[in-house]
Amino acid sequence: MLSIQANVQLSRRELLTVGGIGLMGLSLPDVLRQEARVRAQGPQNRGGGFGRAQSLIFLYLQGSPSHIDLWDPKPDAPVEYRGEFAPIATTAPGLMLGEVLPRLSHQAHRFTLIRSIGVKPRGLTNHGAAIYMLMTGYDPSNFTPTGLSVPPSREDLPSAGALVARFRPAEQGAMSYVALGGPVREGSVTGVGQYAGILGGAYNPFQMYDDPTQPLRLESLTLPSDVTLGRLQARIDLRTQLSRGTSNNTTDFDGYYQQAFSLIESARAARAFRLDGETPHLRESYGLTKFGQSCLLARRLIERGSRFVQVNWPAGSDTEPVAGPDGSWDTHRNNFPMLRDWRCPVFDRALAALLEDLAARGLLDTTLVVAIGEFGRSPRIGAPTTNNVGPGGRDHWPSCYTCLLAGGGIPGGRVHGASDRHGAYPERQPVHPYDLLATLYHALGIDQATEYRDHLQRPRRLVEHGGVIAGLY
Repeated sequence: MLSIQANVQLSRRELLTVGGIGLMGLSLPDVLRQEARVRAQGPQNRGGGFGRAQSLIFLYLQGSPSHIDLWDPKPDAPVEYRGEFAPIATTAPGLMLGEVLPRLSHQAHRFTLIRSIGVKPRGLTNHGAAIYMLMTGYDPSNFTPTGLSVPPSREDLPSAGALVARFRPAEQGAMSYVALGGPVREGSVTGVGQYAGILGGAYNPFQMYDDPTQPLRLESLTLPSDVTLGRLQARIDLRTQLSRGTSNNTTDFDGYYQQAFSLIESARAARAFRLDGETPHLRESYGLTKFGQSCLLARRLIERGSRFVQVNWPAGSDTEPVAGPDGSWDTHRNNFPMLRDWRCPVFDRALAALLEDLAARGLLDTTLVVAIGEFGRSPRIGAPTTNNVGPGGRDHWPSCYTCLLAGGGIPGGRVHGASDRHGAYPERQPVHPYDLLATLYHALGIDQATEYRDHLQRPRRLVEHGGVIAGLY
């Protein structure tokens, strides 16, 4: 994260990790050109819902919960498929959830479930390839033949958050792309599909993975006591004068300094992280857990102008599930006690509180909330597989799973698509993860025809294939 030492020396590495602030130097001409082109096209060719969302909260449930046990119950299937949980009614007629989501059942009129997402990841059904596809909208080209992750690099294609920071940056003084909760991990690899890759470090997320149940360290967003804003601005101005006549890269870099200054000067971001400004009652409504308080942070950041806030579930994607509020969703074993006693109570409480809080503040209509894992879990319980499923466990299952969408102009209380009787494959209105990403860009007012250039100057679409999901609006 950005830090400013007493001598006010800001390193290039620090400034480039300020997070996806729409930095003036490298991207502003492209952004303005894109906005002019979209305006010239007129609204008639964009379809319903274009630009309805001003911001997006992306709840990434790494490790992936069982869609059958949470979102898509199958009460008429054989017991080895339907599992231990009974379906419960919700505030949306005909929409049923698993009994482990009682609080969300009272918010169903505010969300839509897509029950027909499916994908075939590159290689085996491992987490890494599925994460990369979900986060970037492209198949990974450099992963292992088994689909296992490789460390992030500048050759990667940009994440959705980075693309939003590039093409729909936040206003000056606010953060465009923020990541909370915990880093995305598969095994020893951290940061899968999270960074800007070929777009450059200016569009990387501002990462805050400290435990928000404790006071957060905000040194990165404040000045030392012996440094004033005037003194810092003077340093920046002096550096700009000294660098005139040098390379364009140096001139562009001055823009990073000025944007970093504006972030500190506005103090909006720093205030967003001060959770002690909320009442104890509201904080408790989200749950005094890392995920719950990260969801509350996301709401506070959105209120203060952030564009794309990603809340990652704290445990890594393939971490062994254990008891406790921060354990993994990767339930190869003991699926039902882990969901019933730990995972679902934390998730249910936090998301229900987030939706209710956004609605009460008048923010839900302009804030799109997304909750999804990288895939679902296998319909048949305890079936022996190559992924070491044990008693009462469910395996990885990218062929069919569910996503929750709320706000951003999408009507609630509905189900889009359907899975088959076992929850194994889409039966109606299949949706690819790339269609989902295209829909998120569309909701934020980024035209799906937008392109950017890779290192070889080849044009790249926002997503490799697919388009906006019809019928959501």
